[in-house]
Amino acid sequence: MKPTFRSRVQILLHGVDRKSRLSLIVHLVLASAIIINVVSVIFDSVQEFADRYFVTFAVIEAFCTLIFTIEYALRVWSAPDNPDFAGPWARLRYMLTPMALIDLIAILPIFLWMFTSIDLRFIRIVRLLRLLKFTRYSTGLELMLLVFRQQAGIFAAASAALACMLVFSSGAIYLAEHQAQPDKLGNLLDALYWCVITLATVGYGDVVPVTAFGKVVASVISLTGIGIVAVPAGILASAFNSELRRRENEYRHQATRQLLGKRLTDRVRNRLKSHQEDLGISDEQAQSILEDIRVVHRSESDEILTCPHCHNPLHMELKDAETNPKPQKS
Repeated sequence: MKPTFRSRVQILLHGVDRKSRLSLIVHLVLASAIIINVVSVIFDSVQEFADRYFVTFAVIEAFCTLIFTIEYALRVWSAPDNPDFAGPWARLRYMLTPMALIDLIAILPIFLWMFTSIDLRFIRIVRLLRLLKFTRYSTGLELMLLVFRQQAGIFAAASAALACMLVFSSGAIYLAEHQAQPDKLGNLLDALYWCVITLATVGYGDVVPVTAFGKVVASVISLTGIGIVAVPAGILASAFNSELRRRENEYRHQATRQLLGKRLTDRVRNRLKSHQEDLGISDEQAQSILEDIRVVHRSESDEILTCPHCHNPLHMELKDAETNPKPQKS
Protein backbone atom coordinates (compact mmCIF):
# COMPACT_ATOMS: atom_id res chain seq x y z
CA MET A 1 0.00 0.00 0.00
CA LYS A 2 1.37 3.37 -1.06
CA PRO A 3 1.98 5.67 1.92
CA THR A 4 -0.23 8.73 2.09
CA PHE A 5 1.04 12.28 2.26
CA ARG A 6 0.00 12.49 5.91
CA SER A 7 1.93 9.32 6.81
CA ARG A 8 5.01 10.63 5.00
CA VAL A 9 4.76 13.87 7.00
CA GLN A 10 4.46 11.89 10.23
CA ILE A 11 7.54 9.82 9.42
CA LEU A 12 9.45 12.93 8.38
CA LEU A 13 8.75 14.72 11.68
CA HIS A 14 8.98 11.66 13.93
CA GLY A 15 12.75 11.45 13.89
CA VAL A 16 15.91 12.18 11.95
CA ASP A 17 16.41 9.79 9.03
CA ARG A 18 20.09 10.24 8.19
CA LYS A 19 19.60 8.50 4.85
CA SER A 20 17.08 11.10 3.71
CA ARG A 21 18.38 14.50 2.66
CA LEU A 22 14.92 16.06 3.15
CA SER A 23 14.74 14.74 6.72
CA LEU A 24 18.19 16.12 7.50
CA ILE A 25 17.29 19.52 6.06
CA VAL A 26 13.96 19.74 7.94
CA HIS A 27 15.45 18.84 11.31
CA LEU A 28 18.48 21.04 10.73
CA VAL A 29 16.15 24.00 10.08
CA LEU A 30 14.12 23.23 13.21
CA ALA A 31 17.20 22.82 15.41
CA SER A 32 18.76 26.02 13.99
CA ALA A 33 15.53 27.94 14.62
CA ILE A 34 15.55 26.84 18.27
CA ILE A 35 19.16 27.92 18.81
CA ILE A 36 18.78 31.24 16.97
CA ASN A 37 15.59 32.08 18.84
CA VAL A 38 17.03 31.29 22.28
CA VAL A 39 20.18 33.33 21.54
CA SER A 40 18.05 36.29 20.40
CA VAL A 41 15.96 36.07 23.58
CA ILE A 42 19.13 36.22 25.69
CA PHE A 43 20.48 39.29 23.87
CA ASP A 44 17.03 40.88 23.83
CA SER A 45 17.11 40.94 27.64
CA VAL A 46 20.00 43.48 27.45
CA GLN A 47 18.31 46.87 27.17
CA GLU A 48 21.04 48.34 24.97
CA PHE A 49 20.69 45.53 22.42
CA ALA A 50 16.90 45.51 22.72
CA ASP A 51 16.71 49.19 21.76
CA ARG A 52 19.28 48.99 18.96
CA TYR A 53 18.15 45.73 17.32
CA PHE A 54 14.44 45.82 18.11
CA VAL A 55 13.40 45.18 14.49
CA THR A 56 15.90 42.32 14.09
CA PHE A 57 14.71 40.59 17.24
CA ALA A 58 11.08 41.06 16.19
CA VAL A 59 11.74 39.51 12.76
CA ILE A 60 13.57 36.55 14.33
CA GLU A 61 10.72 36.03 16.78
CA ALA A 62 8.06 36.17 14.07
CA PHE A 63 9.98 33.89 11.69
CA CYS A 64 10.80 31.28 14.35
CA THR A 65 7.25 31.32 15.69
CA LEU A 66 5.95 30.74 12.16
CA ILE A 67 8.26 27.73 11.78
CA PHE A 68 7.25 26.31 15.18
CA THR A 69 3.55 26.88 14.44
CA ILE A 70 3.75 25.02 11.14
CA GLU A 71 5.68 22.21 12.80
CA TYR A 72 3.13 21.93 15.64
CA ALA A 73 0.18 21.96 13.24
CA LEU A 74 1.74 19.25 11.05
CA ARG A 75 2.56 17.08 14.07
CA VAL A 76 -1.02 17.31 15.35
CA TRP A 77 -2.46 16.74 11.86
CA SER A 78 -0.33 13.64 11.21
CA ALA A 79 -0.74 12.16 14.72
CA PRO A 80 -3.32 9.50 13.61
CA ASP A 81 -0.60 7.89 11.46
CA ASN A 82 1.66 7.48 14.47
CA PRO A 83 1.29 3.90 15.80
CA ASP A 84 1.56 5.19 19.36
CA PHE A 85 -1.61 7.28 18.93
CA ALA A 86 -3.61 5.23 16.44
CA GLY A 87 -7.29 5.01 17.25
CA PRO A 88 -9.97 7.41 18.46
CA TRP A 89 -8.98 10.84 19.74
CA ALA A 90 -5.46 10.36 18.34
CA ARG A 91 -4.80 14.07 17.90
CA LEU A 92 -6.07 14.95 21.37
CA ARG A 93 -3.98 12.21 22.97
CA TYR A 94 -0.93 13.45 21.13
CA MET A 95 -1.59 17.07 22.16
CA LEU A 96 -1.53 16.00 25.81
CA THR A 97 1.93 14.40 25.60
CA PRO A 98 4.84 16.26 27.24
CA MET A 99 6.64 17.02 23.96
CA ALA A 100 3.44 18.29 22.32
CA LEU A 101 2.84 20.59 25.29
CA ILE A 102 6.39 21.90 24.92
CA ASP A 103 5.70 22.57 21.23
CA LEU A 104 2.54 24.45 22.21
CA ILE A 105 4.42 26.52 24.80
CA ALA A 106 6.95 27.40 22.10
CA ILE A 107 4.34 29.20 20.00
CA LEU A 108 2.24 30.74 22.77
CA PRO A 109 4.43 33.76 23.74
CA ILE A 110 3.87 35.82 20.60
CA PHE A 111 0.12 35.22 20.74
CA LEU A 112 0.04 36.15 24.43
CA TRP A 113 1.93 39.34 23.58
CA MET A 114 -0.45 40.17 20.71
CA PHE A 115 -3.75 39.54 22.47
CA THR A 116 -3.00 40.20 26.17
CA SER A 117 -1.22 42.78 28.29
CA ILE A 118 1.16 40.32 30.01
CA ASP A 119 4.50 41.71 31.11
CA LEU A 120 7.09 41.34 28.34
CA ARG A 121 9.65 40.07 30.84
CA PHE A 122 7.39 37.08 31.48
CA ILE A 123 7.13 36.52 27.71
CA ARG A 124 10.92 36.46 27.42
CA ILE A 125 11.27 33.81 30.11
CA VAL A 126 8.55 31.64 28.53
CA ARG A 127 10.31 31.87 25.17
CA LEU A 128 13.42 30.33 26.73
CA LEU A 129 11.41 27.14 27.27
CA ARG A 130 11.75 26.56 23.54
CA LEU A 131 15.15 25.13 24.32
CA LEU A 132 13.30 22.04 25.61
CA LYS A 133 12.36 21.29 22.01
CA PHE A 134 16.03 20.55 21.44
CA THR A 135 15.62 17.23 23.30
CA ARG A 136 14.34 15.81 20.01
CA TYR A 137 17.73 16.36 18.40
CA SER A 138 20.08 15.57 21.29
CA THR A 139 20.67 11.95 22.25
CA GLY A 140 22.21 13.05 25.55
CA LEU A 141 19.17 15.08 26.57
CA GLU A 142 16.86 12.30 25.44
CA LEU A 143 18.84 9.84 27.55
CA MET A 144 18.66 12.13 30.58
CA LEU A 145 14.87 12.48 30.29
CA LEU A 146 14.53 8.71 29.88
CA VAL A 147 16.58 8.10 33.03
CA PHE A 148 14.50 10.60 34.99
CA ARG A 149 11.30 8.87 33.89
CA GLN A 150 12.66 5.43 34.77
CA GLN A 151 13.84 6.54 38.21
CA ALA A 152 10.85 8.78 39.00
CA GLY A 153 9.77 6.65 41.96
CA ILE A 154 13.23 6.59 43.54
CA PHE A 155 13.67 10.33 43.00
CA ALA A 156 10.28 10.92 44.63
CA ALA A 157 11.33 8.93 47.69
CA ALA A 158 14.65 10.78 47.92
CA SER A 159 12.85 14.12 47.53
CA ALA A 160 10.40 13.20 50.29
CA ALA A 161 13.28 12.38 52.63
CA LEU A 162 14.96 15.66 51.75
CA ALA A 163 11.73 17.60 52.37
CA CYS A 164 11.33 16.00 55.81
CA MET A 165 14.92 16.83 56.66
CA LEU A 166 14.38 20.45 55.62
CA VAL A 167 11.27 20.83 57.75
CA PHE A 168 12.83 19.27 60.86
CA SER A 169 16.05 21.26 60.42
CA SER A 170 14.23 24.55 59.96
CA GLY A 171 12.24 23.90 63.13
CA ALA A 172 15.41 23.11 65.10
CA ILE A 173 17.34 26.17 63.93
CA TYR A 174 14.28 28.36 64.54
CA LEU A 175 14.07 27.19 68.16
CA ALA A 176 17.80 27.77 68.61
CA GLU A 177 18.12 31.20 66.98
CA HIS A 178 14.77 33.02 66.79
CA GLN A 179 15.36 34.94 70.02
CA ALA A 180 19.02 35.75 69.32
CA GLN A 181 18.38 36.79 65.69
CA PRO A 182 14.71 37.77 65.30
CA ASP A 183 15.50 39.77 62.15
CA LYS A 184 17.18 36.85 60.35
CA LEU A 185 15.67 33.67 61.81
CA GLY A 186 12.52 35.08 63.38
CA ASN A 187 10.11 32.81 61.51
CA LEU A 188 10.03 29.36 59.95
CA LEU A 189 10.17 30.66 56.38
CA ASP A 190 13.49 32.37 57.02
CA ALA A 191 14.71 29.27 58.82
CA LEU A 192 13.60 27.08 55.90
CA TYR A 193 15.53 29.27 53.45
CA TRP A 194 18.64 28.99 55.61
CA CYS A 195 18.27 25.18 55.79
CA VAL A 196 17.94 24.87 52.00
CA ILE A 197 21.15 26.83 51.49
CA THR A 198 22.97 24.90 54.22
CA LEU A 199 21.78 21.43 53.16
CA ALA A 200 22.83 22.20 49.60
CA THR A 201 26.31 22.88 51.06
CA VAL A 202 26.35 26.32 49.43
CA GLY A 203 26.29 28.49 52.54
CA TYR A 204 25.98 32.09 51.41
CA GLY A 205 27.15 33.32 54.81
CA ASP A 206 24.37 35.92 55.03
CA VAL A 207 22.90 34.13 58.08
CA VAL A 208 25.17 32.50 60.65
CA PRO A 209 24.10 30.91 63.98
CA VAL A 210 25.39 32.78 67.02
CA THR A 211 24.17 30.62 69.92
CA ALA A 212 25.97 27.47 71.07
CA PHE A 213 22.93 25.27 70.45
CA GLY A 214 22.43 26.89 67.04
CA LYS A 215 26.01 26.12 66.04
CA VAL A 216 25.57 22.47 67.07
CA VAL A 217 22.35 22.25 65.04
CA ALA A 218 24.05 23.92 62.06
CA SER A 219 26.93 21.45 62.23
CA VAL A 220 24.57 18.46 62.25
CA ILE A 221 22.56 19.92 59.38
CA SER A 222 25.68 20.56 57.30
CA LEU A 223 27.03 17.04 57.81
CA THR A 224 23.63 15.49 57.12
CA GLY A 225 23.24 17.61 53.99
CA ILE A 226 26.34 16.04 52.45
CA GLY A 227 24.68 12.64 52.49
CA ILE A 228 21.11 13.71 51.77
CA VAL A 229 21.96 15.81 48.72
CA ALA A 230 24.39 13.18 47.40
CA VAL A 231 21.72 10.47 47.28
CA PRO A 232 19.90 11.76 44.15
CA ALA A 233 23.24 12.32 42.43
CA GLY A 234 24.27 8.74 43.12
CA ILE A 235 20.92 7.42 41.90
CA LEU A 236 21.22 9.45 38.71
CA ALA A 237 24.79 8.29 38.03
CA SER A 238 23.87 4.65 38.60
CA ALA A 239 20.81 4.93 36.37
CA PHE A 240 22.84 6.56 33.60
CA ASN A 241 25.43 3.80 33.80
CA SER A 242 22.76 1.08 33.69
CA GLU A 243 21.05 2.64 30.68
CA LEU A 244 24.35 3.03 28.82
CA ARG A 245 25.22 -0.60 29.56
CA ARG A 246 21.80 -1.68 28.29
CA ARG A 247 22.30 0.26 25.06
CA GLU A 248 25.79 -1.15 24.58
CA ASN A 249 24.44 -4.68 25.06
CA GLU A 250 21.63 -4.00 22.61
CA TYR A 251 24.11 -2.69 20.04
CA ARG A 252 26.34 -5.71 20.65
CA HIS A 253 23.39 -8.04 20.04
CA GLN A 254 22.38 -6.22 16.86
CA ALA A 255 25.98 -6.07 15.61
CA THR A 256 26.44 -9.79 16.23
CA ARG A 257 23.30 -10.60 14.26
CA GLN A 258 24.39 -8.35 11.40
CA LEU A 259 27.97 -9.65 11.22
CA LEU A 260 27.51 -13.35 11.93
CA GLY A 261 28.40 -15.21 8.74
CA LYS A 262 28.18 -12.10 6.55
CA ARG A 263 30.57 -9.88 4.73
CA LEU A 264 31.05 -6.40 6.11
CA THR A 265 29.46 -4.72 3.11
CA ASP A 266 28.46 -1.07 2.83
CA ARG A 267 24.88 -2.06 3.50
CA VAL A 268 25.86 -3.80 6.75
CA ARG A 269 28.05 -0.85 7.72
CA ASN A 270 25.19 1.60 7.14
CA ARG A 271 22.80 -0.56 9.13
CA LEU A 272 25.22 -0.77 12.05
CA LYS A 273 25.82 2.98 11.86
CA SER A 274 22.07 3.58 12.00
CA HIS A 275 21.75 1.35 15.07
CA GLN A 276 24.68 3.15 16.66
CA GLU A 277 23.14 6.60 16.15
CA ASP A 278 19.69 5.49 17.33
CA LEU A 279 21.16 4.14 20.56
CA GLY A 280 23.52 7.08 21.10
CA ILE A 281 26.64 4.90 21.03
CA SER A 282 29.89 6.78 20.39
CA ASP A 283 32.25 5.75 17.60
CA GLU A 284 34.83 4.60 20.15
CA GLN A 285 32.28 2.41 21.95
CA ALA A 286 31.00 0.95 18.68
CA GLN A 287 34.53 0.18 17.47
CA SER A 288 35.37 -1.49 20.78
CA ILE A 289 32.25 -3.66 20.59
CA LEU A 290 33.00 -4.68 17.00
CA GLU A 291 36.56 -5.58 17.96
CA ASP A 292 35.24 -7.74 20.82
CA ILE A 293 32.94 -9.53 18.37
CA ARG A 294 35.86 -10.14 16.00
CA VAL A 295 38.01 -11.57 18.80
CA VAL A 296 35.22 -13.87 19.98
CA HIS A 297 34.50 -15.26 16.55
CA ARG A 298 38.16 -15.70 15.67
CA SER A 299 38.60 -17.96 18.69
CA GLU A 300 35.46 -19.98 18.08
CA SER A 301 35.94 -23.37 16.47
CA ASP A 302 32.24 -24.29 16.21
CA GLU A 303 30.43 -24.03 12.93
CA ILE A 304 28.77 -20.63 12.53
CA LEU A 305 27.14 -21.04 9.12
CA THR A 306 25.41 -23.81 7.16
CA CYS A 307 25.61 -24.13 3.40
CA PRO A 308 22.18 -23.34 1.92
CA HIS A 309 22.68 -26.06 -0.76
CA CYS A 310 24.26 -29.07 0.92
CA HIS A 311 23.54 -28.01 4.54
CA ASN A 312 27.09 -28.89 5.56
CA PRO A 313 28.63 -26.75 8.32
CA LEU A 314 30.88 -23.93 7.16
CA HIS A 315 33.60 -22.13 9.09
CA MET A 316 34.11 -18.40 8.63
CA GLU A 317 36.09 -15.90 10.62
CA LEU A 318 34.89 -12.31 10.70
CA LYS A 319 38.36 -11.13 9.70
CA ASP A 320 38.12 -13.20 6.53
CA ALA A 321 34.58 -11.98 5.93
CA GLU A 322 35.83 -8.44 5.47
CA THR A 323 38.30 -9.36 2.74
CA ASN A 324 37.15 -12.69 1.27
CA PRO A 325 33.55 -12.76 0.09
CA LYS A 326 33.50 -16.55 -0.35
CA PRO A 327 33.31 -18.71 2.80
CA GLN A 328 35.72 -21.60 3.01
CA LYS A 329 34.18 -25.04 3.43
CA SER A 330 35.46 -27.03 6.39
